[in-house]
Amino acid sequence: MNRDAIPSLYTIWAIVRKDLRIERRTRQTISVMLMFSLVTVVLFNFALEADMGAVQRVATGLLWATIILAGTLGLNRSLALESENQVIDAVLMAPVNRSAIYLGKVCSVGIFTLILEAVLVVIFIAVFEKPLWQPQVLLMLFLGTIGYVAAGVLVTSITIQTRTREVLLPVLLLPLALPVVLSASMAVGQYMLPRAPEWADVQSYFAIVAAYDLLMISVGMATYSYIVEA
Repeated sequence: MNRDAIPSLYTIWAIVRKDLRIERRTRQTISVMLMFSLVTVVLFNFALEADMGAVQRVATGLLWATIILAGTLGLNRSLALESENQVIDAVLMAPVNRSAIYLGKVCSVGIFTLILEAVLVVIFIAVFEKPLWQPQVLLMLFLGTIGYVAAGVLVTSITIQTRTREVLLPVLLLPLALPVVLSASMAVGQYMLPRAPEWADVQSYFAIVAAYDLLMISVGMATYSYIVEA
């Protein structure tokens, strides 16, 4: 079997390590995501302060909306830094498999998004008194994030060279990510009810999210070389 056709774990780790170093020096991705998320939660909390019942009812939707919007900002900022500084051109000059580059970007952006979610989970537990600490909820947040980021890296790589990337990215990404976001949100919402749901009640949601993750990662690995070299 041709080794060049297999994504290298070393290449994936090199991409992740590069992105983490860039973020440590610039602090332009996680900081933007966190600030946007905090402002969104605070404004929403003040807007519905008079009706805490309404706040708690829509808290799950607010959580996912915040993750999606902040994640979109993070995707755009992370890949824009590479485009502006010609980092991606240097990476593409290396004799490595393009699917490994794609997986590396998914991992690095996924780490940024998961850090954001860890902060949001703590905030939502403290402010909205939601039982987000449940293992099933954390698993769904993780799976939903993987699918969203896998689709996001693919779409961002398509739009990053356009002048209107800030507009095109959400326009293309949000409809594409709708199945995973809706399924994950519905599953998390089930665990926010007073009575914990049976596995049969949420099995279909987990299946949809897992299938979406596998599909998007497979499509990304198969098409990334054509996208970045177009």
